[in-house]
Amino acid sequence: MTGTRGLALAAVAAAFLATAAVGDAGTAVAGSDRARILPPAGAQVEPYANAGYRLSLHGGEARVTVDLTPLSSRAPFRPLKPAPDDPVARLAHAVTAGARSEYEAVSRILGWASRNLRYELDRGQPQEARSVLEERRGYCTGIARASVALLRAVGIPAREVAGYVADAGDGSPHGFHRWIEVRLADRGWVFSDPLTSHHYVDARYLRLAGERLDVAAGLDGLLVERADRRRPIDVYPAARSGVSGRRNEARQLAATLAVRLAGAGRGTAVLEGRGMRYRLALAGGVATFLGLRPGRYLLRLETGGRRPIVRAVELRDRVAADLYLPPSVPAAADRPAAALQTADLSEEAPR
Repeated sequence: MTGTRGLALAAVAAAFLATAAVGDAGTAVAGSDRARILPPAGAQVEPYANAGYRLSLHGGEARVTVDLTPLSSRAPFRPLKPAPDDPVARLAHAVTAGARSEYEAVSRILGWASRNLRYELDRGQPQEARSVLEERRGYCTGIARASVALLRAVGIPAREVAGYVADAGDGSPHGFHRWIEVRLADRGWVFSDPLTSHHYVDARYLRLAGERLDVAAGLDGLLVERADRRRPIDVYPAARSGVSGRRNEARQLAATLAVRLAGAGRGTAVLEGRGMRYRLALAGGVATFLGLRPGRYLLRLETGGRRPIVRAVELRDRVAADLYLPPSVPAAADRPAAALQTADLSEEAPR
């Protein structure tokens, strides 16, 4: 590495503290995810399990179960002393400065990667950790290597994982992929994908036992069945918007309001209060507002061809609350405009 490159990477570390809080937060998720997958032809697949992920084989079919129960890790963070001439180590220590637990240190490093590294599929570019960190770009191999290098630089064991992501049929990325596995001292190994999911991967992720493939077979894997019961539960402040994370404990960082409108397909949910206005699309009749402060809000739901539903909502604490509403009446009905009603969500709803 040239001296100029080393200085460039060192400058990244100096700038971190000034930019870490910029941008939207990620989403903490709870629940579970299950999938049945036919592996790609020629792929080597073996049973495997770690903290939250289990892969079993049934004939030629792989079954993956993901459990998003909080990790409950209590391992303290005791970073290695950085080498003065190692810019990767200096960056890793700048990012994790002040972290008290291994979970927090891992979250900070992966969060930094999600905010600062750009996915770019250019196989002509070097994918070594330092090159990716200097250029701030790489494809999955390089981003995994960079994340592993940062974690190891502060004494947290980490390794790359070769695998396959099954096609969900929704346009999301799929195919052969590389992510990482991190070891927490009191919980063992945990999967993460630095740019998409922290402290877990979803059930479409199939760990491969080897990287040698029968390319001549030419067959992709197949997602046979999936039961995705993940749900947004809180903010995940370590990462950028669009990244999900598994919590370490069940304590809420902010209030969450999940609105469920029976019989609705698509529409719009608007929540106003505390000087803020949030607007979300109703997907399958569901909209979830994250990062709320306790207080009073006005909720308005609009679906095509029906009267808007308006409710006053009070959140008295940092709770994860569910609000179930009956279908709205047709707009042509001879009824007065929807009355303003108060839903008191002071108690946490069962989830």
